[in-house]
Amino acid sequence: MVSNRKILIVPDKFKGSLSAPEVADAIEEAIKMRAVHISEVKMEKIPMADGGDGSLDVMYAALSKDTSSQAHLVDVECCDPLRRPLKAPILLFHRNGEQCAFIEMAQCCGLTLLKEEERDPLKTDTFGLGLMIRAAAEAGARRIIIGIGGSATNDMGYGIWGEKGSISPEEIVRMCENISFQIACDVENLLLGPNGATMVYAPQKGANWMTLPLLEQRMELYAEKAQSLLKQFGGEFAARATHIATILGGGAAGGVGAAFYGFFKAELLPGWQLFSEMLSLEEKIASAETIITGEGRFDSQSLSGKLIDGIALLCRKYGKSPAVVCGESLVGPELLKKHKIGNVYQLMDICPDRQTSILSAETLLKGTDPRLIEVGCDEAGRGCLAGPVFAAAVVLPKGFSHPLLNDSKQLNAHQREKLREIIEREAMAWSVVSIDAQEIDRINILNASIEGMHRAIDDLKDAGGKKVTPSLIFVDGNRFKPYGEIPHHCIVKGDGKLSCIAAASILAKTHRDEYMRHLATEYPQYGWEENMAYPTAKHREAIALYGLTPYHRRSFNLTDNQLNLHI
Repeated sequence: MVSNRKILIVPDKFKGSLSAPEVADAIEEAIKMRAVHISEVKMEKIPMADGGDGSLDVMYAALSKDTSSQAHLVDVECCDPLRRPLKAPILLFHRNGEQCAFIEMAQCCGLTLLKEEERDPLKTDTFGLGLMIRAAAEAGARRIIIGIGGSATNDMGYGIWGEKGSISPEEIVRMCENISFQIACDVENLLLGPNGATMVYAPQKGANWMTLPLLEQRMELYAEKAQSLLKQFGGEFAARATHIATILGGGAAGGVGAAFYGFFKAELLPGWQLFSEMLSLEEKIASAETIITGEGRFDSQSLSGKLIDGIALLCRKYGKSPAVVCGESLVGPELLKKHKIGNVYQLMDICPDRQTSILSAETLLKGTDPRLIEVGCDEAGRGCLAGPVFAAAVVLPKGFSHPLLNDSKQLNAHQREKLREIIEREAMAWSVVSIDAQEIDRINILNASIEGMHRAIDDLKDAGGKKVTPSLIFVDGNRFKPYGEIPHHCIVKGDGKLSCIAAASILAKTHRDEYMRHLATEYPQYGWEENMAYPTAKHREAIALYGLTPYHRRSFNLTDNQLNLHI
């Protein structure tokens, strides 16, 4: 039943274009414009983040919905990467009876806090992050979660624990007796080496070919100092010292990952996993019918420990396939199949120019962009023993809705005819074609159904008779063949989900029923005006008594008790 449908929208940001909450809002708006019986569909939005810019806003928005969390923002005195004073927020909240804090490193050490000419990882440091940690501890936090993406630094946290740092190593040790630390870390780079913090990320922070060797040398010195100090503290600190340079994720945020692992005994977790736990994501995925995730650029890295990979992992656990909405997709079909990803919708299908797509992301996502022309396709009569299969293609006005609009099989004849009149009058374009029994026998019913949809798209015309070419095709079912270069998406049970497919199902059904009623006057003994040539008992009895007509499909088993389609 439609009323049981629940759609979970769990996107990351579209970097350089839209924040995660903005993406979630746009997807929700798009569904409202397209879905059948939208008032009966429950939608839940959980914007996600990777620990970088915007993570604090995402966490606050999610926790604010839960009054028991008592989530609130507190501004603290700290400084930017050049130690200039500023105020930055930390998020305080309760979780399982424990006072917690969330800190977004980018709020005090972020690259966006600096002008282009100020970016120089030889000068920036993490002193301000230590001040934020101290403030969270003084506020009573017993669990501190830190998102470390988007940093401007490359100092292995030396601004915190080093000489004249914001928290002395001895104070850090005492702090760890009462506070646990978790780090949202979405990379696996090591601290040192060609794939380490400096060589991979420092160029993004203002380093050049001359300063990179200096930065790497300095990082090696920081690692030696850190190991020496940690060994002095003994116990678990000493044990962690030996792994400083080899811990996966140690190179994150300019080596901050390694510093937190060693000094704060922190747990380095993929950002999606940490946010998933905080926001009870697995439970929500388990109860949702449809899961939609996405990000700006969907590539192989997206399926290597990042958000979409995590969402797909949780979906597979419950036998579900998430849909992905993105600006651009570079993921091949084999990788999609391996991770059991469902449909992938990319904005560049509609607007191939990348920069224009980025600038127009919101309207493209919502479906309000004038370049977007969506056609819904469906067929009627595929399972019949006689008569043509009819296929329809319909382009509806944006936001079209009607309280009766639904899968044609869920409507009675009177409702279908009423909707047919409305659809044919108000659609931007529509077309209905038929494939006769002889062609069905020649190419098989599946190919005939698809061929019928292709011809229906070929014949799409507006009210003035002008040909309409869609930019996106939605098809009911799970099989279709490409129609030129126009992207298509197969939607299982789509006639009960998308308005344009529902409209196509109604036109295909009513036009075919009209044809079969007319045909029944020529062959009244088969009862086609009632069974429309489906394999009812009466129809089969008539075949046994009167034989076959030129309209029967010889490639079908017309005598067995159960229909056998030779596809």
